[in-house]
Amino acid sequence: MTFFSRSRAQRSAVAVVFVLSSGVGFLPLFGGPGYEQSLASGLMIPPIAAIAASLDISADSGGTPLADVARGLAAGGLLAAVALLVALVHALRVGSCDLSGGVVFFALTAGAGAVLGGMWGAVVAELARFRRNRRLACVALSLAAPLGGIAVSVARFYATPIIFAYDPFFGYFSGALYDTVIDVRNELLVYRAGTAATIAGVALIAAGLRRTEHGSLALGKSGGTGRTIACVVLGSGAIVVSLIVGVCGPEVGTWQTAATITRALGGRAAGRRCDVVYPDSIASDEVMLLVRDCDEELSVDEARLGARLPGRLTEYVFADARQKRRLMGAGQTSIAKPWRREVYVQRAPYPHPLLGHEIAHVVAGSFAPGPLHVGGGLWPNPGLIEGVAVATSPDDDELTDAQWARAMLDLGILPSPSAVFSLGFLSRNAPMSYTVAGAFVSWVSDRWGTSVVRTWYGGGSIERLTGQTWEALEDLFHAWLRTLRMPPLATSYARAKFARPSVWQRRCPHVVDSVVGEADECRDQRRFVEALRLYGAALSLDADDWRARFERAELRMRGADASSGRSELASIAADQRAPKTWRDRSLVAIADDDLAHDRVADAVNAYRTVIGETLDEDVARTLEVKILAAADPVSRRVVVDLLVADPRAPADHAWAVAATLGAWAEGTRSPLAEYLLGKNLSLHGDWSLAARWLDRALDGEIPTARIAREALRTRAVCACALEDPSGIAHVRRLLEAAQSPFADGPDGRREWLVALMSRCEREER
Repeated sequence: MTFFSRSRAQRSAVAVVFVLSSGVGFLPLFGGPGYEQSLASGLMIPPIAAIAASLDISADSGGTPLADVARGLAAGGLLAAVALLVALVHALRVGSCDLSGGVVFFALTAGAGAVLGGMWGAVVAELARFRRNRRLACVALSLAAPLGGIAVSVARFYATPIIFAYDPFFGYFSGALYDTVIDVRNELLVYRAGTAATIAGVALIAAGLRRTEHGSLALGKSGGTGRTIACVVLGSGAIVVSLIVGVCGPEVGTWQTAATITRALGGRAAGRRCDVVYPDSIASDEVMLLVRDCDEELSVDEARLGARLPGRLTEYVFADARQKRRLMGAGQTSIAKPWRREVYVQRAPYPHPLLGHEIAHVVAGSFAPGPLHVGGGLWPNPGLIEGVAVATSPDDDELTDAQWARAMLDLGILPSPSAVFSLGFLSRNAPMSYTVAGAFVSWVSDRWGTSVVRTWYGGGSIERLTGQTWEALEDLFHAWLRTLRMPPLATSYARAKFARPSVWQRRCPHVVDSVVGEADECRDQRRFVEALRLYGAALSLDADDWRARFERAELRMRGADASSGRSELASIAADQRAPKTWRDRSLVAIADDDLAHDRVADAVNAYRTVIGETLDEDVARTLEVKILAAADPVSRRVVVDLLVADPRAPADHAWAVAATLGAWAEGTRSPLAEYLLGKNLSLHGDWSLAARWLDRALDGEIPTARIAREALRTRAVCACALEDPSGIAHVRRLLEAAQSPFADGPDGRREWLVALMSRCEREER
């Protein structure tokens, strides 16, 4: 059958799919088979296939039931082939990241959905064949199933913790905007096995039916032949298998509920106002700290926003990104659902770095309209949603959000507020959008009050609330930013921090990030040859993925190809296209290798160079520790073992490092050694012992202001974890003293430390 001999409905469907697929392919990330293109195709092709098949088949009463099902399946397959062909043409235009993987993903999602849509069209044809408004009935019923599937996914998103969706027609939706690793999961294979059972079941039942002279359906010729019974029984069995796959979603991983996730995690604890669901492998002491962390953050976020959350809040804590992705859909991305008063985070050290941000979303939902209780009214405003959370719970960063915004202004890359508080928020990389939104909301709150922010979040107009146009607000915001005190290196680090393009602007983000993630796992599992191969595979797709370049070079340097690895690191350090952070990391990696091989002078000179050019407090402090330890062979060996990470070291190497560090600290009473011991004890949750060693360090002469700042910060965390008011008071006295190490330190770090101590003191009161 040629194209022109097909029915008008089928020709029209092919033309529509061709035009839509062609247009979609010009969007970023949609040019070729892959997740985005498959999702778009899965949303548009199945209903078109169903409409075309139902109109075509219902107009012809001469076909057998099985032949009609076959026509429907063929119609869906044809449209899927058209969309895939267009995607392949776009892949030739823009280049392909993973052609075979993209084709497989398309086949399992939009391809299978299109075939199912065509089959649904055959079923619809039978339902609409004798209706007075046959064509209208065909269109309405054809749309009913795909739209119904979407409605089920939306209902699950609203009524359960999950953000992913498996659907008979569009296949799979990951849910998270900032998780780039999206691949063919076992759950999708199982789900599509259920789809295959559905198609087989309908085809078998159709094979056991016949069409009467009036065009209606009946069982086979005699109504009870063995062939008819076998077809109907086998077909019914296949449909039952399909239903079992759908109903057993929690077991196969295609959907979850709050109850099934709670059972999978296994642990639940209640605080004053927080309920925490956690992996039952977590020790009881850490569980108590999780509950306190949630209660404290909830209280302080309410105070900052001037609002009270009605009822209780539930925090789901997942063991790692893999478990979180499997159970609720977001891997690396923390999520909040304000309408459910729930937050979902990965396990992290106390105080959790992201918990306050997510709880702020929930608290803000108390003054936002339903049904989602998010900022912007009926049309959610992502800039406002995230800006309020960032302003309420700022990061522990070198600069404040406002200072970072000022650095962007100085560089000429600061986006306009009106663009950030719209869908333009999603067009930029996440750090830039979040930072600018948080800085602007903080400014509005300081100038006009939190009541204005709450009303704006609830759907009010910021222009009406402030009496200023967006243009005037932008001018006032810029004028305020120019009054801020700025460290000299802020602009160079802002350029590096905000230079990474958004996921929409990167080349092959899904494939590259997935391959790099696999390489990291192989490195951690000491499978170094495979790790090197995978880093190389990622770089073959994106030669400017600086993380992959750095990791490959460092792994080579620490292995049998040391000379090649050092040369590649030197190349990164000298490449002006590389972000400043990766150039610095490359210099430090080379210097670490020098220190480990007793080339002390070369290492120290490189460390001092990086310290003089970096704004990163953690990097500079770590390099200061290495410089201080370099002069003495004993301390140098301890610091090399502790801070120069060697992926090839034995798995139990940490025990030897801990022993030598303890001996160094006890034997010398060196404040540097005492600080390092206290810091590492805190990282392992031994708060009481860590506090004792940190107090000894603080009572001595800590050699640099950066190390002293981190000692104070860590001591404050210990005091909060131990519910120790005297410890908090001690840290506050040192913080406010005339010779405080924070006197000329980073404003962002001081702001975070003050907020942490205020939070803990608030709980004491």
